Amino acid sequence: MVQGQSFFSAQILPQSKKYGQVSTSHLSENVITSLRKQNFTFEEWSSFFSLKTTPNGAAVIGEYAFENDQLIFKPRFLPDPAIRYIVSFSYPNLAILLSEIEEKSIYTDIISFKPPETTQPEIISVLPKMDVIPANLLRLYLYFSAPMGLENPYDFVSIEDTDGKKLVDPFVIIPEGLWNIDRTRLTLLLHPGRVKQGVGPNMTLGDVLKAGNSYTLKVDKKWKGSSGEALKINFIQKINASNPLRNAINVNIWALKAKADNIGTLTIVTDRPLDQPLAQRMLFVRNMDGVILPSRVEFENSEKLKILWRADGSKELELVIDPRLEDVCGNTPLYAFDLEEGTRNSISEEIKLKFKVE
Repeated sequence: MVQGQSFFSAQILPQSKKYGQVSTSHLSENVITSLRKQNFTFEEWSSFFSLKTTPNGAAVIGEYAFENDQLIFKPRFLPDPAIRYIVSFSYPNLAILLSEIEEKSIYTDIISFKPPETTQPEIISVLPKMDVIPANLLRLYLYFSAPMGLENPYDFVSIEDTDGKKLVDPFVIIPEGLWNIDRTRLTLLLHPGRVKQGVGPNMTLGDVLKAGNSYTLKVDKKWKGSSGEALKINFIQKINASNPLRNAINVNIWALKAKADNIGTLTIVTDRPLDQPLAQRMLFVRNMDGVILPSRVEFENSEKLKILWRADGSKELELVIDPRLEDVCGNTPLYAFDLEEGTRNSISEEIKLKFKVE
């Protein structure tokens, strides 16, 4: 076993969506080129490049990527600078996956993450990313550069009209907030009772957003992250509302085009803007033997996305769509959000669209 004291470096990146990373060094250009072509599962990546807290423990969960022509690992959760991690890179294990690898070295090291100079959070993204959104928008997603604290989010988030007046009860109030597990993504659910036509809140208070009007989403910088530090700056984003989208998703008019080498790429142009976090969990590629292929979903814009999968040589595949998929207004492929519950299609079977690989 080769001790590779200079093979790895670790740091915490407080302004990154993934807060820490371990970087490799000295991987050859040929190895990097080969790895870039792969669509390994997490288990396959971690079989040869892993971060652990104990020698025989499970690999730390995270993502693998490339940066400055080096392979890096990004833990899913904020790493603790006080913990010493065991990091290893095994060429023999990589050779099991890539037969052209001839190097036999195994590099290991004990590393600690350098603490960041600051953990002061900021908002790095808002979804949907659209200049104009349907007036019956159902959700907004706020992404933060560092975990946020336990304060009530709605004390700091508001929507104002063009006169600077705050909208009354635009959100469903959940005191603890709708967070992802590491408290870096907040889901703001616009009040369904006001978005949905003909129900009590809508008839009493009216729509949250009105087509043709402009609004401002504001987040107060007094809001504190889990570090105790407040947001860097006040966040402001304009919202321009257009005509509402009140019909079901029509997957039959989606445009699909696929190509494949080691990695398959299915480009999809949809009929409307989809809820991106839901789409990333509800769209799959499957071969004709019924095997779901490891894949990931990437959005180019609100109505164009790509699904990348590990190609298995199949020339005919199918796009599998979970029927719970929603657009940004809560419409699904089975029914429109505004339909009465009793008139909705109750079929819950998956939806399939066959496509051929060029």
